[in-house]
Amino acid sequence: MIEAYLEHNLVVRCHDPSMIVQRLATKDLERIQYLQIVGAGGALECLNRWERPVPVDFVVQNPEAELPLLYGYSAISAEHPVRVSVSVVPGFSKVVKLALSLDFDVKLEPSQPEPALIEELLDVADLYLHQSTVSQPVEFIHSMFLAFYHREPISLWAVQEEDPSFMRYITDQGTETISRRFAGVKLNYDLTLFIEKFMEGLFNGGSECSGCEFLESCSGYFKWPRKEYRCDGVKAVFQKLQETAEELRADFASFPSPNGAEPS
Repeated sequence: MIEAYLEHNLVVRCHDPSMIVQRLATKDLERIQYLQIVGAGGALECLNRWERPVPVDFVVQNPEAELPLLYGYSAISAEHPVRVSVSVVPGFSKVVKLALSLDFDVKLEPSQPEPALIEELLDVADLYLHQSTVSQPVEFIHSMFLAFYHREPISLWAVQEEDPSFMRYITDQGTETISRRFAGVKLNYDLTLFIEKFMEGLFNGGSECSGCEFLESCSGYFKWPRKEYRCDGVKAVFQKLQETAEELRADFASFPSPNGAEPS
């Protein structure tokens, strides 16, 4: 389906890296932002023989089974910057810890985490916030923390690459949608208006979002697919990030820089 989208910036999804390298050998790669490798299929050695240092996003959906595969990505990271996108399912924090130890960026894909997963999320937040050896971002935690520190709202939909006003996900059947978690769902209005329409539905339905202190940044992100999902655990994660950001602001305020500028 690449031919139909050559005028756009692209993320090219594949299960077998060797096949995608062959298919892209004759293509103009200027618009390819990164390769997204889903699951355990195929060998990675071909990427090091590729002339273009295209970044690679390894999508981990089964943490227990796919954890050892991260070591293989370490072998290509000198030529291809690596990010690990991991579904927030039991055991995901092991993937996060190994990815960070290998100096990879991390993106969490949380959907609607249940209480046991909230505990893992809080542990990952602690790791990101307080472990001095962590040098790479863990999204969405990284951007949310900075937003709290600078007291500037962000769009969690944008951070998670699910804002359809500038990014679309193409299913294996060629249908445009919001992201992988929306695959197979028929949306009956212009995708560009999705977030606005979705929020209208939440407010009209009496959702807890209307009184949430984190609404400006979250914009109902965690209310999909089940609008009745309770966000108490998610709010606990946000609260931890907000409190730590305020503590950091206070620390910097007590040690002003010589020129009076606020650290960034």
